[in-house]
Amino acid sequence: MAKANILQELKKFKIIDSHMHFGVSANTLYYKYSDDRVMQIQKECNVETSICSHVTGIFGDLDSQIEEVIKNSKKFKSSIYWQLVYIAEQSQKSLDIIEKYKSRINFAGIKIFSPGSGIGLDNRAYYPLWEYAVANDIVVGAHTWSPYTENPSQIYANPLLFESVLRDFPALKVLLIHSGGKIDFYDEVIEFVRKHETVYMDFSGDCFYPPVFKKVIDRAGRGRSLFGTDMPMMDTRYHIANVISADISDSDKADIFYNNAAELFKINK
Repeated sequence: MAKANILQELKKFKIIDSHMHFGVSANTLYYKYSDDRVMQIQKECNVETSICSHVTGIFGDLDSQIEEVIKNSKKFKSSIYWQLVYIAEQSQKSLDIIEKYKSRINFAGIKIFSPGSGIGLDNRAYYPLWEYAVANDIVVGAHTWSPYTENPSQIYANPLLFESVLRDFPALKVLLIHSGGKIDFYDEVIEFVRKHETVYMDFSGDCFYPPVFKKVIDRAGRGRSLFGTDMPMMDTRYHIANVISADISDSDKADIFYNNAAELFKINK
């Protein structure tokens, strides 16, 4: 689809980005990073709300995370809803921070990055989180990736590990961030999602495969796919084109871009 057509199509849709970050990491896309620049690009791309976690928390510094979240909450207000990070090795501290601050910010849920801990998603080290999330009706966004990869740490993020977790916590709401991350793994993940009505998918990251959205709708139903980018590790504009190019109705695109996330994260605008 030509650039002009994509820009014209974009005007039809409101957008919630269900997966982006503030902060710099080794694979940050922009050479001269700033929070303001990220938000300016989001605004230019019609993104009304971003579901954000801060990389300092993902890398284990929970105190710096909350300082950045409070600062940016004041600056960007309702443009940002926050995921606070849970670190399995800092379980009680993570939960204490979440409990203390979830009512003070635009709180969207909890983020986990299991490769950073080297602890698989089915490990009992996460059970305090699952219990807390279910008791408080909180969505957990879990980084997931294909185990069929040269990066050995990604085995801890295999989304199929949630099978045993959901037997113990069937009401747990999980957003599979990246949905396994690789096109040749998507079919297995979609089949898993089909069996579990509290599991959702985003296709953020470095794979761009428009047919996946129709696959999810046909096999798992409407309401299961959310738009996400991994900004600023990836450029929002690629992921917008990914959805707009999909062979699905405008109604389905509106659900993916906005409605599904608004319902899951309880965002009313």
